[in-house]
Amino acid sequence: MSKQTFINYKEYRWLVVTIVSLVVLLAIYALNTPVGGRNGGTFVGYTYGVLATIGIAWLMAYGGRKRAYSSSLGTVEGWLAAHIWIGTGLLLVVPLHAGFSFGYNVHTLAYALMVGTIVSGMWGVMRYATLSDKISSHRGGQSEAVVLDQIASLGSDIESAAREKSDAFLSLVERFDFIFKPRVEFLLRRIELPPVNQREAGEFLSRLPEVERDEALRVIGFIDQKIDLAQGLITESRIKFMLRSWLFLHVPISVALCVAVGIHIFSVFFFW
Repeated sequence: MSKQTFINYKEYRWLVVTIVSLVVLLAIYALNTPVGGRNGGTFVGYTYGVLATIGIAWLMAYGGRKRAYSSSLGTVEGWLAAHIWIGTGLLLVVPLHAGFSFGYNVHTLAYALMVGTIVSGMWGVMRYATLSDKISSHRGGQSEAVVLDQIASLGSDIESAAREKSDAFLSLVERFDFIFKPRVEFLLRRIELPPVNQREAGEFLSRLPEVERDEALRVIGFIDQKIDLAQGLITESRIKFMLRSWLFLHVPISVALCVAVGIHIFSVFFFW
């Protein structure tokens, strides 16, 4: 049994609804032969324009629904499924509304912005579908707060082990240990934290007093664990950034679309 996601929600319920609706709209469009040809000013054209406007309003409403945690108006996953498939269907509904007639005007601009909104949304969906499962895998399913606590604990263990040790021991710690800063600029920099170089570590160990070598090996183990945990958080932060970066394009285009649709409607009713 396949796992339910926002794409195949309720056995592709919203995909089926969208396809059936488009088939009906296409059939009506094909059978309709208005005087003067098909265009946005006919009864069918106006009707499809109203449907497209309602569809766009529905898409914009999703932003509010996903933040309304106490809402009983369906699940967020269901709304997202509708958001995706209805948005895709609008790519055809709007041309049907306009009779596939486009020019260099605000009406075509509104359609272009809608296409940009939908395509950027598809890009976001694909990124989420391919990247979201990689987040928790980098920290073994543990929460980010738990991993940060583990890193801090390892740092304290390393600091405790280095107390009252020789200068050679302190040099080893200084060479391989690092300060982890869970800030955005640190996490998003394109850096890798390589594991402790065993050959170099062996050279440091050879300089230590024999009584400190076992403790030094223990500290190297702590540092390796710290590196693994920190690298996982760095990788996760990059993934989260990639998951959200599409919104920097999607949201502004969506706002511009609403403005353009408003101008389109105003111009139709007051100038035509």
